[in-house]
Amino acid sequence: MQNMFKNVHSKRFLLTYLSLVVLLLLVFLTLSQQQQQKESSNSSGSMLTVFEPTLEIPQFLAYTSDNSVFTNDAFSGKWSFVFIPSVDCHDCEAIFRVLKNLKDGLANRSVQLVLIDIGGQQVDELMALVHSHDLDARIITVNGTPSENKSLKNFFTRSRAYPDQDLEHAVFLINPKAFLAARFQAPFTSVLIRQSFIQLRSDYAANH
Repeated sequence: MQNMFKNVHSKRFLLTYLSLVVLLLLVFLTLSQQQQQKESSNSSGSMLTVFEPTLEIPQFLAYTSDNSVFTNDAFSGKWSFVFIPSVDCHDCEAIFRVLKNLKDGLANRSVQLVLIDIGGQQVDELMALVHSHDLDARIITVNGTPSENKSLKNFFTRSRAYPDQDLEHAVFLINPKAFLAARFQAPFTSVLIRQSFIQLRSDYAANH
């Protein structure tokens, strides 16, 4: 009889112990998953600034590599990712790889990549980078007056959330109404930009 009670107590203890282990394991897995989600969210949030309301881009006149006219109207009707490299762009290779993967991943004709050369000093370098990365992008040269060029550059570098930051570390998103919608601040990956873009595009479709 005593042996039987001992066995019952032993089984109860074992079941209680196993239940406690399982419970602790579940708690650990839940906390780990929440931490991973939080880190992912923080990573995405730190590189993305959404402009609400969107910002109207200053009027400008530019020319493409084949001497076609390019104005603000060229942004209408499609989403545009814009990159404005500086003269001594140290991270251009990395940014171009991100843009290449981004465009390939989207594979959408309603999305265009636009590389803006303000002042016409980098056309040859940009053409070489585009060809070396097999990048489907439009290269445009803004040839306004020095004051107009400065105004356009200041619009992007001093947009509310990021005062006076280097253009070579940012990619801008322009919506189909030709308004500045968001800024992606390096470091970033094509996956993070694509995920953010899909959400922004969905929000835009729901409101227009």
